[in-house]
Amino acid sequence: MIMELDEIRWLAQLKEAEERFKEKNQILTPKIQRVPLLLRQNKKFTKYCSPKLISLGPIHHNHNHNNESLKLGEDYKLLWTSKFVTKYHENINEDTNQVAQFLLKRIKDDIKELKNLFDEDTILLGWKSNDNYLAWMLFVDGCSLLYFMENIDMQHPEALNLELDQLMQMWRDMWLLENQLPRKLLEMLSKKKGSDLDDLFLNFCVLGESKRYGNVVVSIHNHKAIHILDYYRSILISPHNHMEVNNISPYQDEGNNEQHHDVGWYTYKNIRDLKRIGIQVKPPNSPRGNSIAWSNIRFNSKWNGGELRLPILMFNDVTPYIFRNLIAYEMCPDVHCRFECCSFFSFMDSLIDNAEDVKELRLSGVIQNMLRSDEDLANLINELGNDLPTNLFFDKFHSRAVTFSEKYIKVKTQIEKHYSNRWRRWLATGYNTYFSTPWSIIAFLAALLALVLSFLQTWFTIHPNK
Repeated sequence: MIMELDEIRWLAQLKEAEERFKEKNQILTPKIQRVPLLLRQNKKFTKYCSPKLISLGPIHHNHNHNNESLKLGEDYKLLWTSKFVTKYHENINEDTNQVAQFLLKRIKDDIKELKNLFDEDTILLGWKSNDNYLAWMLFVDGCSLLYFMENIDMQHPEALNLELDQLMQMWRDMWLLENQLPRKLLEMLSKKKGSDLDDLFLNFCVLGESKRYGNVVVSIHNHKAIHILDYYRSILISPHNHMEVNNISPYQDEGNNEQHHDVGWYTYKNIRDLKRIGIQVKPPNSPRGNSIAWSNIRFNSKWNGGELRLPILMFNDVTPYIFRNLIAYEMCPDVHCRFECCSFFSFMDSLIDNAEDVKELRLSGVIQNMLRSDEDLANLINELGNDLPTNLFFDKFHSRAVTFSEKYIKVKTQIEKHYSNRWRRWLATGYNTYFSTPWSIIAFLAALLALVLSFLQTWFTIHPNK
């Protein structure tokens, strides 16, 4: 059978598609890339994904001539690079220009490998024919970021020649997905390797507290963070902060011990619903370092109510940027994850409807709200809950491919079983009505005493001789 030219071309497309996906699946480390298109189409989302004061990497570098504030960031990057180079060999009798040339040459020699760490289709357009300038840009950005991470100190912003408000704005910009620099670049420019570079990531995350006091220790096992955002995500989803549901392991449904969660649907809507039947929300009873891990969730059912343990969360003006960029990172096609952060946001969205729910969590010690109002925080959680990939899955049907179905569904299932149990609800209602506060107990005892006295009075009236 003789094929026509169109058929040959069409069949070739099938082979090309297979080769493209095969090549992508061989990539073990996610590339630095733009926010996924699905999220970029949401204008409310994308305004949290572009730098306001400083850009790192090639994505937003071309925009500097149109953005005066980013030009200011360029000046600071040059200043920090100069200071970094001076300090690099401060104990060696070498000219700083020679040090700079040495580091720049290291970048140039490996520019091909470094370019492969960025998504070529969306980022490096326009840079292909100018490797020298790309190397210079990566040199400046890498050195300045290392210097920033080393010297960041919220108590002493002057160490970076910044005012406090400038420090916080630049710190916020450096969390953005499109502003990340690959670990490989930082290792090439720094004398710090391995865990030492992780120490810089940690110092950045805690605004210099790690270096200032030396009392912040985080250990991430079996994970080599590829950039700042990936490092912070690893802290939040640390598997060593395991979750238990009534002493049931969250992974018990694997292998031959498949467990089915036939809830049907969930009848509770928010924290207020849970409070009405005696379920209390409390922070984890675990060490401080583990209390922030998002997997640190547990529910215990009791005869007079229940206890839902949630990780401690602090919300400030930087939080909306960090959380949205964590979502964007997990939704990148080459980030092979199980939507751990997206799953957590879905779970929190199932607990919070409005400001009253935020207030309950705030009073329970789970949430510290530094936003303008509880309503602002409720709106943030509800907005984060929109367009999450985890919303595409029905809670009743669970898949090991998504963390939401292995962890949070178990908690939601236990809560629903407790919530829908009629006897527990009656007991909880009675307990909360008559025994929840000292005044209600006194009122109950007073009513009981009045009832006893009334009974005795009636008895002696009927039987006066007894």
